[in-house]
Amino acid sequence: MISLSVLGTIHTIIAIVAILFAVAAFVQSGKIQPGTTTGNYYSILTVLACFTAFGLSKAGGFNPGHALAIMILVFLGIAYLLTRSAKAWTKYVQNFLMTTTLLLSLIPAVNETLTRLPLGHPLATDISSPAIAKTLMALLILYVIALILQSVFIRKMQGATRK
Repeated sequence: MISLSVLGTIHTIIAIVAILFAVAAFVQSGKIQPGTTTGNYYSILTVLACFTAFGLSKAGGFNPGHALAIMILVFLGIAYLLTRSAKAWTKYVQNFLMTTTLLLSLIPAVNETLTRLPLGHPLATDISSPAIAKTLMALLILYVIALILQSVFIRKMQGATRK
């Protein structure tokens, strides 16, 4: 049986809904864009997931998940600050930051999911399990592909607006 605290359950629900908004953003526009409805919901829920993560710790005290949450919060903050700039390069940085927040969110999600499911016989025993390593590698490959495609799209859009 999966054993989650009340805070762990709330955190998990918030984080899953945030990821669903990220997926919706990718389906709609190929990126998570601050200022759009899906981008804003993703960001708000991700901030809430980060703050609830600070109350979670299997071993007690500061852990790598907390460090990821801090990085995500910093990246989101910078991405939103960049919405104030009209410089062309900021779109690339903003895109990198927003996509990276999703990747960083998925790291603990993969670990927690694969070490808990299926019930009674999880796919992984700990973070060093091959199932986790292979899943994270696949996510990293998708992340790099997404960044390349997003950059090509940004370049095309900037070229179209200059004409």
